Amino acid sequence: MHPNAFSALLCLVIGLLTGSFAALLKLMIGAVSRWLTNGLATNHGNWILLILPVAGILLTGIFTRYIIKDNIAHATEKIKHQLAEHVEYLSPKLIFGPMIASTLTLGFGGSAGSEGPIATVGSAIGGNLSRWCGLPPRVITMMIGCGAGAGIAGIFKAPVGGMLFTLECLGLPLSTAAVVALLATCVVSALTAVWLSGGLLDLPFIKHAPFPYEYLPAIILLGACCGMYALYYRSTGSTTERILESIKNPWIANTVSGITIAIMLFVFPALYGEGYGVMGTLLNNPVPTLGDCGPLYFLRRDHYTLMLIAAGILLCKGVAAYSTNSGGGVAGEFAPALFAGAMAGWLFATLANTVFGLALPVGVFVLSGMAAVMGQAVNAPLMAIFLAVEMTASYDYFLPVGIAGAASWITVNLIRRLN
Repeated sequence: MHPNAFSALLCLVIGLLTGSFAALLKLMIGAVSRWLTNGLATNHGNWILLILPVAGILLTGIFTRYIIKDNIAHATEKIKHQLAEHVEYLSPKLIFGPMIASTLTLGFGGSAGSEGPIATVGSAIGGNLSRWCGLPPRVITMMIGCGAGAGIAGIFKAPVGGMLFTLECLGLPLSTAAVVALLATCVVSALTAVWLSGGLLDLPFIKHAPFPYEYLPAIILLGACCGMYALYYRSTGSTTERILESIKNPWIANTVSGITIAIMLFVFPALYGEGYGVMGTLLNNPVPTLGDCGPLYFLRRDHYTLMLIAAGILLCKGVAAYSTNSGGGVAGEFAPALFAGAMAGWLFATLANTVFGLALPVGVFVLSGMAAVMGQAVNAPLMAIFLAVEMTASYDYFLPVGIAGAASWITVNLIRRLN
């Protein structure tokens, strides 16, 4: 077989397998989450939320230390290092280990995402398949990057977002062959994940009307506010990470991490897991139920109370996400940043509408906030813009989303220069 034809076939196989694993991971996390939260009461606090995250982080720590015997946290940093060092061998355990570890972490309430583990799975699939086929080291490295991008494309059902992850976050060399292989793998992975999920989006946005462009100044202001919040998010998260990584005993680190998540989860149950249900509510319902299943349920459900709850969630989200990722859990950094951006966008639009009597389309501001916060929280503004648009199929709102992302980037860079 011609080498180019064989590479194309290999990309197809990597995309099919990675997209299938992405769909399976979503199914596993959802099944465990539903099983554990099925009996939660809506109208008061649930004490089990103080137990589940601790149990999840401890079980994940036991699994990674004693069963797979490898540290598989912080996937993006590790894959980037592997590509830079032209690593040729990735353990086959990395195909299955992150799936189980992430299910334990997120299914039990860890407040992060599944994209990091599935990127590891995709890179391991790409690396091992190309090595088993006897391909040269240069091609193995390229397939590791393609597999990682396919993981992001599959878990978010966003092929361009997955491609930009590999180019923007991992720094895959921009040769023509690499870009074509990457795009093909990401497209196949995303289509596979969509097909296996019955053609459904994880985050549907029920759009009602075109975006009124007279509100573009408000979108720019939203982007600036989200940029400032992203700095806060990273600052609190980095502090949390340093504290947890300074604890040398892994049992203590797991316990401290789990307790930290549990306390915040008990007060704000919306922080449970990846948060796609909450994000969907924010996108499509101007008056979401943010206090359900927690001790704040009995507060008045007017806009002012909901805004206070949203502000509390925003204050806690960075700590919760970094506690999940740095204290023994196995999860990703992108979904929590998207969640924080959705909450920030909802709070901004609701505040403007309630206090100043405007009529901002809340859903569009939620969508724009997702890209604006994530882009600066993970240093990938282009990927964040495309992910937000693709995963909600909101291509007609690309302009406000892109403007918010650009305003956030400008704000963050201006603040850094001033400091």
